[in-house]
Amino acid sequence: MVFRILRPDSVSVWQNEEILNRFSKYRAIIDGTQLARYLIAKSIECNFNPTDPIENLENLLKEKSNEFNELLIKDQEQLRNRVVQVNNYITLAETIAIKYLKSCIFCERQCEANRINDEKGFCLISKDSYVSSAFLHMGEEPHLIPSGTIFFQGCNFGCVFCQNYDISQAWKGRKNIEDIAQKVNPQSLAGIAEKLVDKGAININYVGGDPIPNIHTIVGSLNYQNSNICQLWNSNFFLTDKALSLIIDFMDFWLPDWKYGNNECGKKYSGIDNYFDVIARNHKRIHDEGSGEICIRHLVMPNHIECCSKPILDYVAKELPNAVMNIMGQFRPEWKASNYEEINRRPTLDEIREVKSYAKKLGIIFEPVS
Repeated sequence: MVFRILRPDSVSVWQNEEILNRFSKYRAIIDGTQLARYLIAKSIECNFNPTDPIENLENLLKEKSNEFNELLIKDQEQLRNRVVQVNNYITLAETIAIKYLKSCIFCERQCEANRINDEKGFCLISKDSYVSSAFLHMGEEPHLIPSGTIFFQGCNFGCVFCQNYDISQAWKGRKNIEDIAQKVNPQSLAGIAEKLVDKGAININYVGGDPIPNIHTIVGSLNYQNSNICQLWNSNFFLTDKALSLIIDFMDFWLPDWKYGNNECGKKYSGIDNYFDVIARNHKRIHDEGSGEICIRHLVMPNHIECCSKPILDYVAKELPNAVMNIMGQFRPEWKASNYEEINRRPTLDEIREVKSYAKKLGIIFEPVS
């Protein structure tokens, strides 16, 4: 048996009643009293032909989503006794994802690159997925550690202050991706996940870069995973509604970023159109239709309290009452941030206090996980 020294707050966080109430299903998976959602999905039979028109497959996906959500109210013992189907809900979602690759619409850039034929959009990832590292992360939010993090190469954003630029940006056009990352398919990705489980992970944490360009590989890997473990989506969350439909029922926990409180800042610093509108839509959907167990990461940026932090907090308080937030003060002027005078510094303690004070005033839970 491997004994690991964990941060004290990874234990004490579960003594907080609000955290226990809001993350009760996630905690139940950790304790083994509830099945991870992807295991339930594998028991749903789907009869289809991969050559069926995409519209037919999308309609079937909606039907199976309804069936899945009806199963969630069943007794856990009944769910454990269900048989894994060869052609199942996950198989259907993977088939649709691969079809989307022919004219990629995973993220809201909607480059429509034919990634099957190795065309590349903004993320510069073709049909193949690449993992830059996978390990037990002890530096995540306290309720997540030890987290089985899988870092994917590439990103659909171009943040000028990117702190993971070595795997999301710096290699673009300069290095052969296979020299710096491991190519994975669904089966080998599942093997990585299962090894992390064996090492003591309490979740499988898909991150990057960003996992969005790799939806097809991640969904496909779920048919090869067998452990009862939380599936966690850690992302900038700029994915299309159709792409979100492919994963919304399979993820037990959501760890999305929310960077900007308006569209203009998203365009200026990440090169993204309609940032706030898309992020708000996606957060609202996982809150209302997904597992609803969400920890939103908000990185406080210097000089962006009124235009970004407060509008985000207002939206969360009004529309996402079950969400918890990690209000982060770790902003550093990395990558190309020095070209933007207004963000070419760390946030001050007063700025961070102001954001946290405003969150507390709105009744947002943040202290146990920040």
